Amino acid sequence: MGTEVEPDPASQAASQLRLLAQHFTQYPVTGRTGTRRATAATPGTPLNLTVVDHIRASVAEVEQHTRAAAPEAGPLPAEAAAVYEWCRSHTAHADETVRRRRDTLIYRQQLEHAIRLGDTTVVRRHRCPGCGTVGLHWRQAMQRAVCRNQRCRAADGGVSAWTLAHLAHEHIEAQEVRVRRAT
Repeated sequence: MGTEVEPDPASQAASQLRLLAQHFTQYPVTGRTGTRRATAATPGTPLNLTVVDHIRASVAEVEQHTRAAAPEAGPLPAEAAAVYEWCRSHTAHADETVRRRRDTLIYRQQLEHAIRLGDTTVVRRHRCPGCGTVGLHWRQAMQRAVCRNQRCRAADGGVSAWTLAHLAHEHIEAQEVRVRRAT
């Protein structure tokens, strides 16, 4: 029984972003969307515009972080998915705070991409920041991961709910603790 090696968040985020770009922007959306609307008088858009907006926003966020840390960074790569490696290469020698923010940003986007692809189970492997139990569940309506432990409650008495940004921060922090303990 060996130790499980966690996949690189940047390559996983890039892979998921590539999948989003290939599938959701090249193929028309079919089937029910869950919302009622009038029948269109003109043909629909041959791609999912919300996914295009998500990809653009993700790339812009990574670019903004990278350029703030390394203003001399060259042009963005032609392929959106390559932006994570571009970011890593230009912030590799930045101070620890910048690198931690970069890693948290990339990991959060990895979670977002997976959820956009329909894989909401990515939040289940995270421990609840409130009580430490495993088994968070994604609630699309809330845009948060909620704890299923009945004893874990928010200050107002409602369910404990966590943003993807919070989960990403906790994950990166736990990784840093593991690395420090290993050395």
